[in-house]
Amino acid sequence: MVFLFVCLFCIAGQAWAESVQYQEARERFEKGEFLLAMLAAQKAVEEDGENPAYRYLYGAVLLELKQHSEGEINLRKAVKLEPDNAEFLYTLADLLITQKSDVAIRKELRTGIGQPRFGNVDQEGVEMLKRAIELNPDHFKARHRLGRAYTDLNQHDLALEQFRAIADKNPRYPWIHSSLAVIYMDEGSVEEAIRALKKEIEIYPEHHSARLELGEVFLKYGDSEQALKELLQVKEQALFSKDKTVLHLSLSKAYRDTGQLKKALISLKQSIALDASVPNAYYLGSQIYRQMGKPELARQQMVIFQRVYREDRQKKLGFMDDQPVGRK
Repeated sequence: MVFLFVCLFCIAGQAWAESVQYQEARERFEKGEFLLAMLAAQKAVEEDGENPAYRYLYGAVLLELKQHSEGEINLRKAVKLEPDNAEFLYTLADLLITQKSDVAIRKELRTGIGQPRFGNVDQEGVEMLKRAIELNPDHFKARHRLGRAYTDLNQHDLALEQFRAIADKNPRYPWIHSSLAVIYMDEGSVEEAIRALKKEIEIYPEHHSARLELGEVFLKYGDSEQALKELLQVKEQALFSKDKTVLHLSLSKAYRDTGQLKKALISLKQSIALDASVPNAYYLGSQIYRQMGKPELARQQMVIFQRVYREDRQKKLGFMDDQPVGRK
């Protein structure tokens, strides 16, 4: 009897130790202490590699540390151990689709209203998202990710199905109205796109990218005064540097279209100072100088445009050539 008691104590002690490692990993993860979370999660996995929760947490921590290959291995093991867990499927699917998109983004031009588009999306990831939604129809993250994947594939009906399902059940879901706006713009439904972006801003005034996109929509469809109003409001708010480049370029266009050429030139120079690799900036510069009656400066900008365009094309297509500008 004493021997049995000792054995049970040892087993309980081992289980308790594993639980402590897992709990520590979760706590560290929630605090953003990813390196310490990884060490604790690794110990938990070493003690019980067949526990799907341990494998999932370890994989999630590795992703935060940019160790994507090892993260994928552990997430796949978690899914294999618990194939009907919607969260496990979503996290792995998001990784697979993002990895493929990261490769594609180096070869694709910026399109839409601030969205990169790809004609090819990881199909395994898509199927996992569909399965996650079957298991949990209210898994909005999975629906949104699937909708974005369909957007990249230009499958608008399928994308709208996912986005509208979210908007109907949870109209305050972050970025859902901006996602709808992308589809509306692709379909030429400008008024619907504007309404969707205004709704996004109404719910989340701090979503500066949505207001920037709204300004770009107004600019694209000829309402330069309204575009300038929106863009100047964005300028007053905090932005990430990647947004600032686009903002100053859009402001330059709006100023040009409203006849404020000196301000257009100032905004253009600010955009180029942040990112000198955007070809359209130099093309715009050529237009502005021409309108200012400075043909030589306009010509110089076109020369730079041709060079930067060619360099940008070569980088995105992954090869070096001497193709002239505009050749398909």
